Amino acid sequence: MKALPLAARLYVCAIIGIGAILFAAFFPTRFVGSPLLFVMLLVLSSITSVFKVNLPLARRSSTMSVSYAVDFASLLLLGPNETMIVAAASAFSQCTFRIKERNPIHRTLFSMSCLVITVQAAGVVYHWMGGHPGVIRSVEVAKPLIGAATAYFVFNTFTVATAIALSMRQPLLKVWHENFLWSAPSYFV
Repeated sequence: MKALPLAARLYVCAIIGIGAILFAAFFPTRFVGSPLLFVMLLVLSSITSVFKVNLPLARRSSTMSVSYAVDFASLLLLGPNETMIVAAASAFSQCTFRIKERNPIHRTLFSMSCLVITVQAAGVVYHWMGGHPGVIRSVEVAKPLIGAATAYFVFNTFTVATAIALSMRQPLLKVWHENFLWSAPSYFV
């Protein structure tokens, strides 16, 4: 982490701090859905997280996990509080298993925190637009589903793009446009 510019280090620490606060504040004390469904989604998300798509960035590469679909299904079925655990576990698995070189702890914590923040933000939007975890009616779910998918895409890609922009000293929108905008359709599919 010492190799990062000061602004990038401060940003990474802030995201990790915000993620930790959200994780502690919204840690579920009871399950909305069944505990078995939670465990199944947790395991499935962790397993699918090792299947990665390489993102060729300007100075290094990064990966995007296909566990997003499981994490998003968890958000719809269980809600954001249980899903933040599912997503954090998938980020841990993505950063730890089937990797070319070991990730520094700050990168793993950053990835986990980004997903905690993303899931909580998408959950707020889903609820605000009329969605209810575990209640999926064909027509009624369209508006909150699109809103939550948009929030998930924006929060997930912008938190990571900001870290890359700060570490490479490049404009945020340029980094986001060149490296993340292309992934938008996958968030909606």
